Amino acid sequence: MIYLLLRPSARTRENAVALLIVLAFLVLLAGMTIAYLSRTATDRQIAHASFNDSRSDQLARSALDVIVADFKQEIANGTLPPTMTNIVPQRSPRPASGSTPIIPNMIRRSVRSDAIPAPAVPSRASAVNSTADVSLNGRSVSLTRWNRHYLIPKSNTSDTTSDPITSGFPAPNYWAPDWVVVTRNGPTIFNNWNSSLSDTADSNTSYAIGRYAYVVYDEGGLCDANMVGLPSPTPPVTEIGRKGTVALADLTGMKLTSGGSTPNPTTISKIVAWRNYATLQTSGTFPALSPTPNASSFLNYFLDTSRDFISTASTVYADRTDQRFISRSELIELFRSSISGSVNMLQFLGTFSREINAPTWIAGSAALKQPFALGNLALVKPSLGKTSAADIQKYFGLRWKNGTAGGAGPPPVPAIPGHWQYVGSSGTTTLDHIPSFTNTADFFQLLNYAINGTNSDDAADIFTTLTIGAAIIDQYDDDTAADPTTGATTIMIEYNGGWAFGLENIDPARPSASSSPVPSPFPAPGGMLPTPPPLIPTYVMLNRPFRNVGELGYAFRAAAGSTPTPSPNPKTLDFCTAASPDAAILDLFTYNTAAVRAGTVNLNTQNPAVVAALLKSTITAEPSASPLGLTASNNAAESPTPNPNIGIIAGASSGSEGTLNKPALGRQDIPRLVGAAGNFISSATEEQKETIARALGETTQTRTWGLMIDMIAQSGRYPPTAKALSDFVVEGEKRYWLHVAIDRFTGEVIDQQLEEVFE
Repeated sequence: MIYLLLRPSARTRENAVALLIVLAFLVLLAGMTIAYLSRTATDRQIAHASFNDSRSDQLARSALDVIVADFKQEIANGTLPPTMTNIVPQRSPRPASGSTPIIPNMIRRSVRSDAIPAPAVPSRASAVNSTADVSLNGRSVSLTRWNRHYLIPKSNTSDTTSDPITSGFPAPNYWAPDWVVVTRNGPTIFNNWNSSLSDTADSNTSYAIGRYAYVVYDEGGLCDANMVGLPSPTPPVTEIGRKGTVALADLTGMKLTSGGSTPNPTTISKIVAWRNYATLQTSGTFPALSPTPNASSFLNYFLDTSRDFISTASTVYADRTDQRFISRSELIELFRSSISGSVNMLQFLGTFSREINAPTWIAGSAALKQPFALGNLALVKPSLGKTSAADIQKYFGLRWKNGTAGGAGPPPVPAIPGHWQYVGSSGTTTLDHIPSFTNTADFFQLLNYAINGTNSDDAADIFTTLTIGAAIIDQYDDDTAADPTTGATTIMIEYNGGWAFGLENIDPARPSASSSPVPSPFPAPGGMLPTPPPLIPTYVMLNRPFRNVGELGYAFRAAAGSTPTPSPNPKTLDFCTAASPDAAILDLFTYNTAAVRAGTVNLNTQNPAVVAALLKSTITAEPSASPLGLTASNNAAESPTPNPNIGIIAGASSGSEGTLNKPALGRQDIPRLVGAAGNFISSATEEQKETIARALGETTQTRTWGLMIDMIAQSGRYPPTAKALSDFVVEGEKRYWLHVAIDRFTGEVIDQQLEEVFE
């Protein structure tokens, strides 16, 4: 056997190569091990983060359910029908009686030792603040972050930050909410540290699993950005000024700062052009958008009496549709980044509003489910066919009776004008009373219910009710709606026991001074019987369809038991005094017929700027187009201090009728508010004072609580070393803005929208 001996140098080289190979394998193995461990750690962190995210999300959603349930419980604890003390959610902090809240939009917050008055449910918060008390791992919520929605007035109105006011609240907590500690047993109040919060024993139900804090805002008292705002060029003042929809609110009436700055009309027009792109046939490139100069498409869309405005129109233009703000974050982004609008305006704008379009006025045993649609008045015409005749009887209880020509005789026979007979919704003979009802009422039954407060058979008031109703119909129709036999244009209603008359300014059958019709188409000396009542020269006639329920105030009101002839001085329906017998009409009739609709503003809003926007540009007198200006609108909303400090919202003065002292129960309270604020518009005539009723009658409501709940939830724990309520370790966090509408009369959640906030 031959042995091959390698030289020492060769053996050394081979050993070195082997060592390098081994080292390379060790490096690869180490790299793979490190990568595996790193991936495992990352996956563990991701899984842990995902777990904490899920925990905080579950906690947040459960907390929102609790908060909404507390509002529903508050409604259940209150009286029905509501009173001035419980028609609105109780506020915390509660402002002094008759004074404006420091933060108008804030309803309540989670706060320790919650002394919120009944029937509200306290917030269950513990003695640990979300801003001042920093967590063990350095987490807190700054006031600027709490005001990310801009619903609280800014401390510096000249920049775009959300830094809020702090005046009026003690440092260091200011108005920031306190944390509600959630244990295994649910939300639990802790006024001091309790060691059971960190005890992980399975039997310990007081172990803390998370916490949440919240602030609730009155979104129902804001202008809905999905509806309000006028395009540029604006529609004619006669169209804006007759209102009929919150879309015709003039946002330039808002004073955004203490210095009196108002919104830029161009900025508002850009928002409208973006929002109603297809409807307005918008041109230009975002954000420099311009609606078509023709305002008719804007008016036709928003004056649609059956549209609920909850969803956008299906119109398509240039391959695009209308759009809406589906979140408040979108609205904020549009203001801050796209159109460079004043962010101070955001405290007066919301993105979610709902209302059940149902009466709130209750007198007697009636359970009314919907108001009467003013558009039905268009049915009452002599020339309508059998189909419409059935609807006229259904909605008005009227049946047409053709007129007969007169004769010379002997003896002379007077002509009988064509007229209506009041037979009731299902009757065949004339009635001597307004019939009773329980839930569904015709026009005259509802009118009688409004002005006389009864839903029982009523024979005493039939003349007054039929006369007012006839005058309303005459205001709505035009002078060409004439009886074909005699040419009379005045509505005449025969009932069992007499006649009721409306009132027209122009009626060719009206008697002259010699008691003969002028012109006289009737054989003398018989003439015509009955004849229209005499002209009242100062009586304002619309002779057009109503645009809002407040315009019913133009109708002549005959006194109970009076003769068919009106007195020389006109007395119309009273929408301008606190003691008005006609106030409920505003609550029982409506221009828009949608069962649930968006846009209406809560009449008990604490924001004068919102009310001023609803009032501005309203026509103060017909037929002239003298619109309400900036100063009058703001003074009527809440007049400046110190005197007289009265108005729609104001309430510091003794005996004030404003909503701070006396919250409105329904639209029937508007005449009281007109009485408080009408002199700021004009003290000359009832018509000018009732500008307020015409502006608010169709754009406000009281029965829906429109809330935006701003809630931050944190999952986590108290470690064994914790010694204070602030020693919480935050492991996960979620923030939501819940927009919810709750019906004050039923406690029903009408609709809601959950918006996740990313920060």
